[in-house]
Amino acid sequence: MCGIRPAQDSIEAVNEMDRLTHIERLLIRAYRNWVTGMRLNDDYLWRQAWAELAHELGESCAKGILGGLQNLILGIGTHARRPVRLHPPCCSGVCPDEIAILTIIGACQRREHARSRIAAEWIVNCDGITSLLEGAVRIATALNQKEVFLPDRNKSAWEGSVTRRTECDDHPIAPAALGRP
Repeated sequence: MCGIRPAQDSIEAVNEMDRLTHIERLLIRAYRNWVTGMRLNDDYLWRQAWAELAHELGESCAKGILGGLQNLILGIGTHARRPVRLHPPCCSGVCPDEIAILTIIGACQRREHARSRIAAEWIVNCDGITSLLEGAVRIATALNQKEVFLPDRNKSAWEGSVTRRTECDDHPIAPAALGRP
């Protein structure tokens, strides 16, 4: 794995949906519904993902997120290093692979290219990185346009600081690197 340590080894374990922010839960549900809909060829699950995203973030943002999910899923589906795990749509648990996807999207939002690539390399081989990262960038861009930002849950893995939850986790402040007030 090119000397890359698994992301879950150095972050606070998050294994339940209720420990995620609202937007993180929304993205995980959309990912689960989209993948399960593809596996079962069930357009109900696709409509459910669309309806929830469009209701919460608007149609334009939902289109960007679902387009990004398609790229992300293509990269994972065709170039995964190992079987990538996800829970069923209704499950309250969260697995490390789902957290890794959130980590990649959040790193793309903050333009932390090294972090997004490291996390992507943990999931896919070199041939899948471009597709996975293109998808994550599309999702990050759609969220940034709505000024919705994922928390930096994996900060401790690279910077030695402790990840903590605050009252503001559902509405993190825009990263200064993006030039937002």
